[in-house]
Amino acid sequence: MSIEDSIISEIKVLLAKKCWTQEKLAKELGLRLNKKYTAKNLGNKLRFETIPYREIKVIADILGLKIEFKEKD
Repeated sequence: MSIEDSIISEIKVLLAKKCWTQEKLAKELGLRLNKKYTAKNLGNKLRFETIPYREIKVIADILGLKIEFKEKD
């Protein structure tokens, strides 16, 4: 994925690869963060790119992924 991709596009691709819905992700995110989450709320955060990095890290963990910063070639 390139730097020009939006976070919502990237998350949708990752969800599709894992056969997850945004609703399922929102439910699991709510359980992990002990907060009320809906698919609509999550979708708005992704669409407007207002989702905190902390929540992105939790999403990665839920999906069995890790975020890694690497030096550019």
